[in-house]
Amino acid sequence: MTLTLRIVLLFIAIVTGAWILYKINKSKLKMEDAIFWILAAILLLIMGIFPKVAYFMAVLLGIEAPSNFVFAFLIFVCLMKILSLSIKVSQLEEKLSIMADESAIQLYEMESERMEETSD
Repeated sequence: MTLTLRIVLLFIAIVTGAWILYKINKSKLKMEDAIFWILAAILLLIMGIFPKVAYFMAVLLGIEAPSNFVFAFLIFVCLMKILSLSIKVSQLEEKLSIMADESAIQLYEMESERMEETSD
């Protein structure tokens, strides 16, 4: 792994960690999401400080170059986050649909009661 890639990994890890801590401090990020990104930043930091980890994992997985492992790892991490966010969005859409249905039923019942009162 080149020195440039190691420096970039260290820079990204430090900037990501600082940004996550800033967002936590401003209460703009849930702790569950923050833990995910902090762990990702720590893993990048480890690979930047100890490039032998990337070499070992590349050999273990049969990847030709450690830099390819780093990029594959980052893609995998992002895909896992996208999957978890897709699941959350699906769950929220389902909840929103249920709430809209319940609200429509309540509105219909209120209108029916009001119509009955005015017809009496």
